[in-house]
Amino acid sequence: MKLNIYILVFGLMVSACTTSEDKTRIISVLEDTTEIDFIAKPDATTIQNYYNFDTNLWQSANFRFGRINSLMHNTRQQVGIPSEQALLGNELERQELVTGFQDDIENILQKSKETKGHKYSSIWLPLVKELKVLQKTANSNTTVYLFSDLQENSRFFSVFRVADLQLLEGEQEKVLALFLEKSKGIQPTDTIEVVVVFQPQTIDQDERFQKLKHLYAQLFSKLGIRIKFVANLN
Repeated sequence: MKLNIYILVFGLMVSACTTSEDKTRIISVLEDTTEIDFIAKPDATTIQNYYNFDTNLWQSANFRFGRINSLMHNTRQQVGIPSEQALLGNELERQELVTGFQDDIENILQKSKETKGHKYSSIWLPLVKELKVLQKTANSNTTVYLFSDLQENSRFFSVFRVADLQLLEGEQEKVLALFLEKSKGIQPTDTIEVVVVFQPQTIDQDERFQKLKHLYAQLFSKLGIRIKFVANLN
C-alpha cells in the first residue's frame, strides 16, 4: 500500500514537472496598414484571451507583431514568457510575469496605431517570410492573424495591373505558380494556422476580396498549411 502511494506521488510530481515541455503558444499578428479604413483591427484584449492563461498559467508563450506596408513590412516586434514548472513555481510571481507579458502586447498594438502607413505593399512576401521564421520553432501551437484585404502590389504580381487582373480572372493556375514560386522553403505543417481577418464595406470590396480569398485557399492547400477567413475576432 505504501509503495502504491509513493508511486502515485512520484507520478504526480513527474506530471507537474513536465509542464515546461508543453507546446509553446505563439500568436503572430500581421497588420496591413496600406488602408486606414479597415473595420477589423487587432484588439489587445481579444488576443490576450487567446493564450488561455486562466487554464494554463505556466505555459511558454510568444507574441509577434508586424506592420505590412511598402517601407516597413520586414519590421517585427516580439515579446515572450518562458514556461515554468507548476510544482516549483510561485503562482503570484508567475501571475505578475503573465500580466507583464499581456501589458507588452497591449503596448505594441497601441504604438502601431500611432504610426502612419503607406498606400501599397506586397502582402504575400511578408507573410511567407513570417511563416518561414515561425516554422523554425519546434513543438509549438501557432496562429498567424493576417489583417488584410489581400490586395497584392509587388513586382511579381499586382492587382493594380490590368494584365495581372486578367490572369487572376482567367488563368488562375498561372497566378498560383507565380505565388508558389515565391513560397519556396515553406514546409507542410499542422502546427500553424493562418487566419485572414477582413470585413468588406462595399460590394466592390467584397467581390475583389472573394477572388483573392479563393486564390489564398488554393495556395495554402498546396502548401499544406491550414487557413480560414473571418470578418472579425471574437
